[in-house]
Amino acid sequence: MYSILFLVSSVLIVSLAVPLKSGPAYQTDDYYTLEGIEQYLKGLAKSYSHRVSVKEIGRSYENRSLNTITITNGDGRSGKKAIFIDAGIHAREWLAHTTALNIINQLVVNFKENKELLQDHDWIVLPLVNPDGYHYSRSIDKCWRKNRRPSSENCVGIDLNRNFGSGWSLGDADSDPCGITYMGPGSFTEPESRAVQGVLHEIADAGRGIMYISFHSSAYEILLPWGYKKVKATNYKEHEAVATAGQRAIKKTFSSEYIVKPIYGMYVAGGASSDYAYSLGFRLSYTWELPGERNGSEFEFHPPKELIKELVNETWIGVRAMGVKVAEIFRDN
Repeated sequence: MYSILFLVSSVLIVSLAVPLKSGPAYQTDDYYTLEGIEQYLKGLAKSYSHRVSVKEIGRSYENRSLNTITITNGDGRSGKKAIFIDAGIHAREWLAHTTALNIINQLVVNFKENKELLQDHDWIVLPLVNPDGYHYSRSIDKCWRKNRRPSSENCVGIDLNRNFGSGWSLGDADSDPCGITYMGPGSFTEPESRAVQGVLHEIADAGRGIMYISFHSSAYEILLPWGYKKVKATNYKEHEAVATAGQRAIKKTFSSEYIVKPIYGMYVAGGASSDYAYSLGFRLSYTWELPGERNGSEFEFHPPKELIKELVNETWIGVRAMGVKVAEIFRDN
């Protein structure tokens, strides 16, 4: 009897002394590889299976996985409104991918500090829309923008953010198959844009679409619909109020000055994902242009590695403030 008690006590002491196994650690020492992104998502889903799940929503032209991660608070409530975030539509915008991973890390690993954001909303994140282009950008041509499907006999790539259905072919959308903003032969011709389309439809058709954010770089702007026409969104004031909450939170903490304006204020361009999400019924839809400079030093799409941590944390401050504002405005919706 005493031996059993001693054994149980020893096991209890050991179990308390040894920390519980945690999920994979998010890092800002370097930009993530394709494999690193996939391993990070799968690791979180395994370690936090009660409130995190990973789903393959499609395959790229070169047959790479497109994976979303759905983050909940684990209360089992179905039908919550959803915030959908994607990143990396344009391959060369490396900061976008790791920004999305940091948001995932904040919501999953730092759940206690951010649980209010998940009380009434699920967050769905697709951190890498264009894996083929990203692989090519990281290994061959760092300024590569498009996907990797051949567009003509001599050229490769379709600009995925000109391939969505809203206003396709209008404005700054190139019909030249060799052009940097080539829109493709039609809307949704690409497996990557179709995969995003599928998720957007699934969320919107269920009446769950409350906010969509697509991360890009590098202009220090939070952009509101519309982009394919010079018209403000019907609920522009709601868009502006939520975006301004993020803008002010960032300025207060980091002194960085984001500009909030319609997409068409940058340029008129059809076929963008944020216009499409808004057209489907997402209440709020944004294109978020991440910084391309810091303290007067320009780096455009590829910030120095030593700035990654500061930049992703800056963005999280803004995203968090927008999430709080969404919960405040749409609490009963």
